[in-house]
Amino acid sequence: MDYKKRIIDYMKETGGMITSSYCKDNGIPTIYLNRLEKSGLLFKIEKGLYLNNEANFDDYYFFQYRFKKTIYSYETALFLQGLTDRLPLVKDVSVPYNYKFNDLITNLNVYYVNKNIFELGSIKIKTMYGNFVRVYSFERILCDFIAHKDKIDIEIYLKAIKSYQRYENRDLNKLFEIAQKMKIEKTVREVMEIAFE
Repeated sequence: MDYKKRIIDYMKETGGMITSSYCKDNGIPTIYLNRLEKSGLLFKIEKGLYLNNEANFDDYYFFQYRFKKTIYSYETALFLQGLTDRLPLVKDVSVPYNYKFNDLITNLNVYYVNKNIFELGSIKIKTMYGNFVRVYSFERILCDFIAHKDKIDIEIYLKAIKSYQRYENRDLNKLFEIAQKMKIEKTVREVMEIAFE
């Protein structure tokens, strides 16, 4: 069996990326990744993550690959879903309260969330390079914005509330369900009533 060809063919489908976990799951000995790296056809980006020369550097995917518990939230989640054209200067991520970053990371806003609501509103979307990342849905973003209004730039806050009126996938039931679980349903209803007047 030509493992090298299987790796190269797979990387054509993924835009030049492969992981050692993919190889293990598909019966490809990971030694072939090391051999391709030594020959200069692959580059090791992170532990278990390899790229070839044609790969795009998908920073959002690579970050989440490295820190698997993170979910993109707040402004970063808005940007990744195309809900704002404002490029975030820092990454906004949410993690469970007990999560610890072992490395010092710059340009990062970390929001520590109660584990009971951490997964609430989590969805998977594709980045501009076609890789899946986890983000909070628009409904969850709005609930976070409303719950922490004092920490959000007022212009971004107001734009998000107004743009939800025009959002074609708007789901008010989902919004109020998330708000209820976050114990802010009354406040969210009040904000939405004013926004939809």
